[in-house]
Amino acid sequence: MTQGTQRFVEFAIGSRKAGFPKRAREMTVDAFTDCIGCIVAGTMEPLAAGLRDAIGPADVSNDRPAGPLVGTGRRGTAHDSALHNGALAHAIDYDDVTHPAYAHPGASLTPTILALAPHAGATGEDAITAYILGIEMIGKLGRALNTAHYKNGWHATATFGSLGAAATAASLLRLDAESFARALAMAASGAGGLRANFGTMTKPLHAGFAARNGVLAALMARAGVTAATDILDHRYGFAGVFNHHGDIAAEHFETWGSPLEILSEFGLGLKPYPACGAAHPPIEATIELREQIGDLQAIRSVRVGVTEMHFEPMVCDHATTGLEGKFCMGYCIAAALLDGEVTLATFADEAVPRINASRIPEKVRMALDDRVAGNTEFGSVVTIEMADGRVLEKLVPLAIGKPERWFSKDRLAHKFHDCCRDIIEPTAADTLFALAQSLESAISIEPLVTALDDAFAR
Repeated sequence: MTQGTQRFVEFAIGSRKAGFPKRAREMTVDAFTDCIGCIVAGTMEPLAAGLRDAIGPADVSNDRPAGPLVGTGRRGTAHDSALHNGALAHAIDYDDVTHPAYAHPGASLTPTILALAPHAGATGEDAITAYILGIEMIGKLGRALNTAHYKNGWHATATFGSLGAAATAASLLRLDAESFARALAMAASGAGGLRANFGTMTKPLHAGFAARNGVLAALMARAGVTAATDILDHRYGFAGVFNHHGDIAAEHFETWGSPLEILSEFGLGLKPYPACGAAHPPIEATIELREQIGDLQAIRSVRVGVTEMHFEPMVCDHATTGLEGKFCMGYCIAAALLDGEVTLATFADEAVPRINASRIPEKVRMALDDRVAGNTEFGSVVTIEMADGRVLEKLVPLAIGKPERWFSKDRLAHKFHDCCRDIIEPTAADTLFALAQSLESAISIEPLVTALDDAFAR
């Protein structure tokens, strides 16, 4: 192993004994809980039917690891479980985010834990350690390779997420140093994910692919399959190839845990709205301005002052489906103005004609704004010009759910139960929430997995 890969493996194995700070563990529990809710909500998305048709149950006649296929009442092979639940976790675009990776870490890490932790006999504490290691890998890759990696068209949820999931899986399986490095290498060879698929059902599949890559790689590494052990540093390794041998800040591969990514300024964020994170500050600003408007038909124009990075994910000029609406600034702003909130119902396909009929999306435009230049968190300024000459304006530099504005337990519970509403019984949702929130004290993950099965069996 060369230095970058070796140092991460040493850091990861050492963390099993050293542990992580209380705040990091608390944030992990909340993010894990949040992702379970997103997986439940994802079972009602059109993508879920395709997954059910494509992924069959595991052969229970052998002792190979099997994990839940949430929403089906079945168990699948560990890598199929990771793929299935990872895709569901990201299906509604409500799952957590991390910057500067510009990725959704939980959608690959939580399904990895659900798939492998029961098989590995992992405790909740083991799962928390594995999750934090996954975010560490994803976050440092973001620091080393972005924004060039993202702007080149890669979806970091899939690319960085594959190595993050491998780190989580290797930690859960307690692989030795050599096997751990090989797991990272195999996952790196499986990494992919193109931003051309934003606004389609394939985007959430990227998170599933990442989780599957990590789980499968760790299991194969445990079985002795060979791979390079210097995947971060090799000339033709992950960093060099994905970034075309340029725009790589390799020094970040020497600082694992310093700072710990989950505790960094923007290392982990929960999403308050089920839309692209670039739309969150503008949505919040719009909702706050709504009370001052009066007649919505009197809106002459809406200018959303944005950063350069806004134009990367907000790729849809006119939404014709709910999925497209998540990446359409005009649609998101119109929904916030019409309803005073942006919820899961906002992006149901049946909501699209009503929102488009308001003609508000046509009045919205994005423009670079010096007031948020350099803001890496999609800070935005919404300016609304009214027919009577009034100009209303609101700047939101940081979205709700980021570390400085972390969810309260009440807000976390409200989002979780909103995700579960009309899908599973309220009592089942209560049970899942309680089990997820007690992760740190859990001696096994199996009760949570069983509760997920039972919730849909009812």
